[in-house]
Amino acid sequence: MNAHEIINIIPDKFLDNLAVKTNVDCFVKKLKGKIIFKLFLYAVLNCKTISLRILETIFNSEKFKLLFNIEESTIKHSGIGMRLTSIDYHYFEKIFEYLIHSKTIDEIIFSNQKVNIRKIDSTVVTLSSKLLKIGMEQNPGRKNLKYTIEINQGIPVNLIFLKDQKYLSEDEALPELIKKKVVKSGLNITLFDRGIQRRRTFVELAQDNIHFISRITSQKYTVVKNLPLKEKSTATLKIVFDQIIKFQNEAEIIDQEFRLIIGINKESKQKISFITNIHFLSAVEITNLYLSRWEIEIFFRFIKQELNFSHLLNRSENGIKVLMYLTMITAILLTIYKKTNRIIGWTVTKLKFLNELEIDLMHNWHLELSSLFSHLNNRLLACPSDP
Repeated sequence: MNAHEIINIIPDKFLDNLAVKTNVDCFVKKLKGKIIFKLFLYAVLNCKTISLRILETIFNSEKFKLLFNIEESTIKHSGIGMRLTSIDYHYFEKIFEYLIHSKTIDEIIFSNQKVNIRKIDSTVVTLSSKLLKIGMEQNPGRKNLKYTIEINQGIPVNLIFLKDQKYLSEDEALPELIKKKVVKSGLNITLFDRGIQRRRTFVELAQDNIHFISRITSQKYTVVKNLPLKEKSTATLKIVFDQIIKFQNEAEIIDQEFRLIIGINKESKQKISFITNIHFLSAVEITNLYLSRWEIEIFFRFIKQELNFSHLLNRSENGIKVLMYLTMITAILLTIYKKTNRIIGWTVTKLKFLNELEIDLMHNWHLELSSLFSHLNNRLLACPSDP
C-alpha cells in the first residue's frame, strides 16, 4: 500500500462527519480536528523532535497546504497550543477506535489469526513539577505520567492514561488494562512483565478466566505436582522445572493453582521464573511466547525516538490525551505501511512514507500544469493566425 492509500484508511468524509457529531469544530475556522491530525502526522514525518513553533512553521508552509488541500491561512504557535488545550480529546479517541476496528486493519493485521497475543506494559514520561501540575510524585521536584498500552501484531489496540499516585505501582496500573475488554474475540493470551508481584492480582486474573504469562520474583509457594518435561531447552533457556503450585501466605495456602516454569539462562546462568495459568501449551511454548513480549519494548522505543512521545507539546490533561491518541494513530498508519511494504527500520519507513506523499504532490502539479498548457495550446490552434 502506498502512503495515500494508508492515509485514506481514515477518509476525510468520516473525519468531517465525526466533527459534526462531536461538535469539535464548532466556531473554529482554521485548526479543525482533521487539520490537527494531518499537521501532527506531517510534522513527525519531517522531524524527530517537534515543538509548537515547528508546527506553526509547517502549517504556514505552502507545501503542507497543497499536500493536504488546506485553505490559505496562517496560525501562531500560541494558537496551536490553545487549541490542543481546548479541543475535545474524544474526537481523536474515536478516530483511534475507528482505525483499529477498520476492515483494512482486520485484513492486513488480524486475518487468519487464531490466537491473539496481548502484550501489555507501561511507559513513563517525566517532567519538572514547575512545568507539569498533574501526575505522580516519585522523586522530589518531578512529576510522572504513565501510559499503559496493549499491542497486538505490532499495533496499539488499547491504552490508558494514568496520573493518580497509586498507579506508580504496576500492581495497580497493569490490571486496569489487562481486564479491559479485548479488541479481538477468540482465544486471548496476555503477556506482561514482572511489574505485577501481588499474589492476589494473579488470583483475580485466573478467576476472571484471563490467560496470562508473566515473570515472577521470589514468592512463597507450595508445590502441588511436578510436570514431566518433554523438551528441556530453548534457544536461550535450559528448563529445569515445570510445576503446579499454590501461593502461600504467612498463615494459609491460597486455593488457586498456577503453573511455575523455572529456567536457567544459558549465557548469564541467571534463574528465570515464569508464572501462568495456561495448561494447554508446553513449557517451551510458554517461554518462547513470553520472549515475544520484547516487541512492546521496541514499540515504546519507536514512539519515543521517532514520534516525539517523550516530549510534551501541551501540558494540560486534555492536550496530553489529544497527543497520546494522535501518536497511536500515526504509529498504526506507519506500522501498516512498514508491514505491507516489507521495510526494515522505522526511520526508513518515515522517510519513504514522506517521500511518497511529496512525489504524489509533484505528480499532481505536473498533471495540472500539463492540462493547463494543453488547454492554452488548443485555444491558440483554434484562433486565426495574426497577419
